[in-house]
Amino acid sequence: MASKTVEDVLIPGIAVRVERVSDSSGALAVDAVSTGRPGQCPDCRKQARRVHSSHQRSLDERPLGSRRVVVRLRVRRYFCDRKQCSRKTFVEQVPGLTERHRPSSTGLTGWLRSIAVELGGRPAVRLCRRLRLAAGRTRLLRLLTAPPFQSRAPRVLGVDEFAFRKGCTYGTVLVDVEAGRVVGAPVDNDEP
Repeated sequence: MASKTVEDVLIPGIAVRVERVSDSSGALAVDAVSTGRPGQCPDCRKQARRVHSSHQRSLDERPLGSRRVVVRLRVRRYFCDRKQCSRKTFVEQVPGLTERHRPSSTGLTGWLRSIAVELGGRPAVRLCRRLRLAAGRTRLLRLLTAPPFQSRAPRVLGVDEFAFRKGCTYGTVLVDVEAGRVVGAPVDNDEP
């Protein structure tokens, strides 16, 4: 059986090198450096060739047992060499670990989004507190995305009432008459 490295346990399959793991004030602090290929400019998508500088970014990560994990990640800032591009520099994103303007890793963000979808605001915060995840109500609700909606409302709306079982259970369906598609799914109407 092959032995596992620190990267395999804490940050599996991600292009980073863990330099040090330390215990600081009840949390595990993981110092890491990005080792991936140069990034692409987010505006023009051109591959970067020149490094501008580097800086440290702090990310909350999923807890390890009952311990909070903080990743202090050193990332590179690149020049965008395309003259037509309005962006002169940009910071690399590590796939599977970072997203722009997010204070937590993509893994932790996924956990928080799932909790927010299932529980909503205050109940989600209570569960996060029990799991030792730092997340407030507004942060959780900001992770939710609105379901896709039609670009326009139907001009001609048809309403059809029908029986699921004769004399017992009735339903109503809304139809966009011009497009010929259902707009609202059947709704149970228990009253005859």
